[in-house]
Amino acid sequence: MSLVTTIQRVHDFLYKEIGDTKILLPLLLTIANKYKEKKKSGSADPINDLKTELQKLDRRMMEQTLQKIRREHSNLSPLLERLINDSLNAISPDRLPEAKIERAKQRILRDDDFLRGLEKEEDFIGILFETLAAHSGVFDKKDGRFFTPKNIILIVVEIVGSLFEKNSIDPSKLSVCDPCCGSARYLVYWANRLRRVYKLSDEEVQHIYSNKLFGIDISPDVASWAAWNMIFHGDGAANIENADSLNWYGFLVHWNLIQKLLDELPEKIDKIKRKYQQRDVLEIINQIEEISPQVLRLKGKNEVDLESEEIKSLFVMLDKLINLHHRLNLNWDTLDELSQRRDFKSVAEIMKLNWSIIHPEIKNGFDLVITNPPFGRGSQDLMVTDPFILCQYKLATELWLGDMSKEITEKLLEKQFGMNIADFYRQCLRELGISEIKEEYEIKFKDLPNNLLKALATKYGVSTRGKTRNQIAEELQSKLGREFLTEGEVSLNLNSLPDSFVKKFASKVLYEKEGGKSKVGEFLYKKIKEKLGREWITIEDVYDYARKITIKDSATGDEHTIYYDENGDPILFKDALPKQVVFLEGFLRFVKEGGYVFTVVDTGVLSNIEDEYVRRFLYKNSRIHAIVEFPHNAFKAAGTGVKTAVILYQKMKNPPEDYEIFGSLPQNLGYVLNRQDTPPDPDHNDLGKVLCDWRNYIGLGRMCEACREEDVNLEECCDWYKKEYCPVWRKEIEKADL
Repeated sequence: MSLVTTIQRVHDFLYKEIGDTKILLPLLLTIANKYKEKKKSGSADPINDLKTELQKLDRRMMEQTLQKIRREHSNLSPLLERLINDSLNAISPDRLPEAKIERAKQRILRDDDFLRGLEKEEDFIGILFETLAAHSGVFDKKDGRFFTPKNIILIVVEIVGSLFEKNSIDPSKLSVCDPCCGSARYLVYWANRLRRVYKLSDEEVQHIYSNKLFGIDISPDVASWAAWNMIFHGDGAANIENADSLNWYGFLVHWNLIQKLLDELPEKIDKIKRKYQQRDVLEIINQIEEISPQVLRLKGKNEVDLESEEIKSLFVMLDKLINLHHRLNLNWDTLDELSQRRDFKSVAEIMKLNWSIIHPEIKNGFDLVITNPPFGRGSQDLMVTDPFILCQYKLATELWLGDMSKEITEKLLEKQFGMNIADFYRQCLRELGISEIKEEYEIKFKDLPNNLLKALATKYGVSTRGKTRNQIAEELQSKLGREFLTEGEVSLNLNSLPDSFVKKFASKVLYEKEGGKSKVGEFLYKKIKEKLGREWITIEDVYDYARKITIKDSATGDEHTIYYDENGDPILFKDALPKQVVFLEGFLRFVKEGGYVFTVVDTGVLSNIEDEYVRRFLYKNSRIHAIVEFPHNAFKAAGTGVKTAVILYQKMKNPPEDYEIFGSLPQNLGYVLNRQDTPPDPDHNDLGKVLCDWRNYIGLGRMCEACREEDVNLEECCDWYKKEYCPVWRKEIEKADL
């Protein structure tokens, strides 16, 4: 029986007995923490010693454990503080009678496999939290949020770890972030690999947890569990944040409101000082007044730098003002509107005011992002539709030329070439040498101008007197047995043809039909690209706007412009995008130039025609190193059958135009795919072969000595061909025999 099944079985009994995750959590945290104490003390058999300790398990022991965690971590994050307070409240006598504690204790003591899991599984806590999450409802599957199976996490950390090894980079020195961290298992497995491969001491591993591993999750409950998981394995709880990783700029996207607030600031602060005389309120107002000169320098600006003291001071000031407003209701409409638009701290605030101040080495971005964001498509819950989130991303505010609609193209052509669209089309048709209608253009009788339609009717003896255009066209069609012109039937003179016909005719010549939509053809594509000098257009290329704000980050080199209409709403090319697509761009903001992203995606992003713009964006801004595509049901235990892959790409301003990409299609992942509980199946696992092929591809050589010779016959020397699994993977990485 697998450890996952064992944990599930014990959890189900405890949940039935206790009935509330908030009550269950402190009980399980106490057990895990006591085990950690026994192990740290050098116990020869920490599990047996733990059993002895658990004989005394009661409410007081749980309370002491929680208070001990609070005392030992001076940098206790607000997330963990809240978790401890909630847990202390949950185990009060009125909610958790001693009799229930006793029954729960006895059930745990009887299950040796459950307790032994603490020493056999490197991420017992992560599995436990994910089991809790399944019952707590914090992971709503309709949002596309699914926990990652262990073996998929393992292949991710092994592939990217091998790449650093090949490049002679010490991975223990690298900063790593998971912007959709769940219970932080990617971070835990990354640290586990460093411990195993580089033989790190406990102190070195703790340093990595405290200084090199960072995570964000949108669920406050899950983020708090991640913080505790980090404490259990090291001490990185302060580096876990509860936020929306898609909301990078936060308040800055409401630039019109910010400008209005800055105009009102001196007068409003003066009124607040006169109205409220409490000492603590006046202290906050004094702090705001101290930084207000810097903040007021932002008035009228349409370009800002996230690294500037003005922006950092703005974030601090708004935080103080909003907290004060929540407390006192300051009767300040602009502040109230900004307050209502805030749900979490933005990523920029977290990076600039929290993380990089304590860890300056991440100021330029992280070295690596490893993550599993919400994936899938097809429902509103899997889409980003908030214009103030979408406007933060180039995938919504820039457009690939090949993805332009006819309507947008015509607006762009008129603005960029300064010509009436019909005249521009006439010029293009002349450049193409078109002086007569040809059969392949499929011009219908009904589309002809009146004079040409009547001339054609007369030519074929069809009366036109007293008849409408449609009647004439229908009689021609009936008489000739066709609805299209043939070559040479009428004379085309571009100058004499009306604009309406020229536009209809040009749409057949200059555009292509794809999925029922007209898209720019090759001739127009080249013409526009030559004019602009690029393959992506901006809002400014097409539309007029009332205001814009360019947000730079001088530390990372990133830059983005947001355009607004007269109502202060963002102007967008796309008013909805799949979350997983937006994340692909967002992850590039997390990493420094040359940094790596390794993430899960559904395979549609890699192959669907309508997602070509996403692939083009990645080719433009990164180099793709590897894609490993999994079979259907790889995430079945997590609740989805969506076909998935992992993609490794590297942030680059000028990536090469032509290069190889490593690809692999494993069919067996070391667990049963067609069952919801996905029990382990270590005898059928292709991931060791995937890793071995990757290591050989990048020049590290294969994992087995017997297969490292050049031109070796793999089918003869490789155990995967004989056993259907790789013994090196099974023993050293998956540890499937434990």
